[in-house]
Amino acid sequence: MSASRKPQAKLQSERLVDKVHGLLHRDILSGKLLPGQPLSVPEISRQLGVSRSPVREAVLQLVADGLAWEEARKGAVVAQFGLEDALQLLEAREVLELASVRLGAVRATSADFAALKQVLHSQQLSIQKANFRGYLASDLEFHKLLGSLSHNPALGRMVGLLKDQSLLAQDSVSRSLVQLELGFKEHLAVFEALELRNSEEAAGALLKHFKRIRESLENWLALPRHS
Repeated sequence: MSASRKPQAKLQSERLVDKVHGLLHRDILSGKLLPGQPLSVPEISRQLGVSRSPVREAVLQLVADGLAWEEARKGAVVAQFGLEDALQLLEAREVLELASVRLGAVRATSADFAALKQVLHSQQLSIQKANFRGYLASDLEFHKLLGSLSHNPALGRMVGLLKDQSLLAQDSVSRSLVQLELGFKEHLAVFEALELRNSEEAAGALLKHFKRIRESLENWLALPRHS
């Protein structure tokens, strides 16, 4: 009897860890937990009403995801990226997302296209309402979907992790409605090429998108306050 209960108890513990990780992950990406903010295991445990063990495991997962760092005498804190980090992340994302898009032009399913179309619709609504946070959420989802088009789980996971980190890294960059509109148009161009199963056109549209983002980040990096 006791032997049969052990696997069940372990499964329940793993599910609790996943739940805590999901909550913390959401709060970090939404900005509720700010860069540099301590991830105190006792405090989080108290707030969520759970034991410290699953919280500790969840925080370790966030460190592995690159969304939290271990700091001397502070413990784990929410990752705090600079614009130089954003450029490096963008460089890595470009390589991986281009690979996924090229594969996705062949492998993407009708369900994939429907999901992309829905995200683009949400993105358009966010622009109309000048909802910057809503746009960032849809941008995050759009690029993660691009990463999943290859139907290669390892590739999709790497794209997702890098995009999460990029969101934190670029959060300090001022955004204008014009920039959001440009981003939407570039996303739409990628989508339309994918629907036509044109891998090179889709890759070209994505390269154009990354080029503009890179130039925007470099311009911000050149400003005196970032020097």
